[in-house]
Amino acid sequence: MIKEQYIFFDVEATSKEELLEFVSDKAFEIGITDNKEGLLKDFLKREEDFSTGLQDEFAIPHAKSEYAKETAVFFVKCKNLLDWETLDDTKVKYAFALIVPNEKAGNEHLIMISKLATSLLEDEFKDTVKSSTDKSMLKEYILKIMKEDN
Repeated sequence: MIKEQYIFFDVEATSKEELLEFVSDKAFEIGITDNKEGLLKDFLKREEDFSTGLQDEFAIPHAKSEYAKETAVFFVKCKNLLDWETLDDTKVKYAFALIVPNEKAGNEHLIMISKLATSLLEDEFKDTVKSSTDKSMLKEYILKIMKEDN
């Protein structure tokens, strides 16, 4: 689901589209997709339907995609604040990007999104994620949170 190689710090993105392009490119490099353009299109279509911006500089972009070969959660910390429609009208600096194959798009991704969104209401979770500089520790922390029952 989330691996160290899916965690990116200090990403140079200047827009929501650039961030989603970055995620799609990395998913292609890692082998999660064979079609980065198709995956990007699915991310952008989701954003057109309803913004995935939350609050406190976080967003959870997600794509159910025929181009996804496996479920993955990427975490991206940007150098810049990005324009993104959010619940509190702030810009976005941190994104959890979910990539889900169509055949697994039932409850699995909804549970993951719900778990992340609920966690993002907790100051401890947000502070830990924002201040983290160690990919291994962050991965273990996120996995622990994702496995907890609310």
